[in-house]
Formats: sequence, C-alpha cells, structure tokens
Amino acid sequence: MAQYEWDLFVVGGGSGGVRAARFAAQRGARVALVES
Repeated sequence: MAQYEWDLFVVGGGSGGVRAARFAAQRGARVALVES
C-alpha cells in the first residue's frame, strides 16, 4: 500500500480549491494542491 505525506489532496486551483486547501492547512493538515 502506498504511503502519502499529506492529509488532503485538492485537485483544482480555482477559488474553491485554494480556499479548501488554505482552510485545512491553517488547521494543521498537510495539503497537496494540484492544477491540471
């Protein structure tokens, strides 16, 4: 099984994706944000 170093993986760098990533990161989550 793969091991990952983040708690949240957000696909899409639009306003909603960035907001979700920032919200989670500010609360201590390790976040990965990707834009295709």
